Amino acid sequence: MTSDQRSHRQQPRRGQRRPGRPSEQDGSRDVRETLLEVAGQLFSERGVNEVSLRELGRAADVTPAMVHYYFGDKQGLYEALLERALQRVLGRAREIVATNREGTEEIADLLQVIVETLSSERWVPSLIIREVIADTGRYRERFIRDFASQMVRIVPELLGREQAAGRVRQDLDLRLSFASMIGMMAFPFAARPVLERVLGLDYDAEDFVERFSEHTRRLFLEGVQSREEKA
Repeated sequence: MTSDQRSHRQQPRRGQRRPGRPSEQDGSRDVRETLLEVAGQLFSERGVNEVSLRELGRAADVTPAMVHYYFGDKQGLYEALLERALQRVLGRAREIVATNREGTEEIADLLQVIVETLSSERWVPSLIIREVIADTGRYRERFIRDFASQMVRIVPELLGREQAAGRVRQDLDLRLSFASMIGMMAFPFAARPVLERVLGLDYDAEDFVERFSEHTRRLFLEGVQSREEKA
């Protein structure tokens, strides 16, 4: 075989991509985002443990090798999904703080964002319990560094503004208030399998997010308001 023949055989056929890193020309820049979107949807519908990487690849119309290429394994996919959802919340929280509005509207908006995220990405609470809160959680340190430590500055800052303006109780412990806020919003979604049965809650009802957001907003904000604001 001549060198020209060997060179010809080594050339990929038209439309065939060389093995290795996906090229940007074939739209591969969108593949990772598509996989995350599909994974979030499947996890929300059926639960994290019920979806295999092979099934995810089929749903996203890519080979299983592409899933491994972008995320390594299922743990890598979990972490990428969590980071994506949490960074969205963190980004919106920063936008809300930057508006610097008077009154408690900023806090109400932040409550709404978190409730909407927990409702639309229903896999988030269970994944946080397993990957962050459990003793074996491998995402805990990143969660603390990249999300929790940021949010714990944002929420007390919002409450501190209102406290300085006299709209929030002066005896309020800002850090404990943050812990109470997270508990009020996150626990009902983490405990969804139980609360649906014992309380008859319909999390999929069209008006559930709006009702729950309003309930949580009133319960929290009326609890922290100063007497002057309530008068």
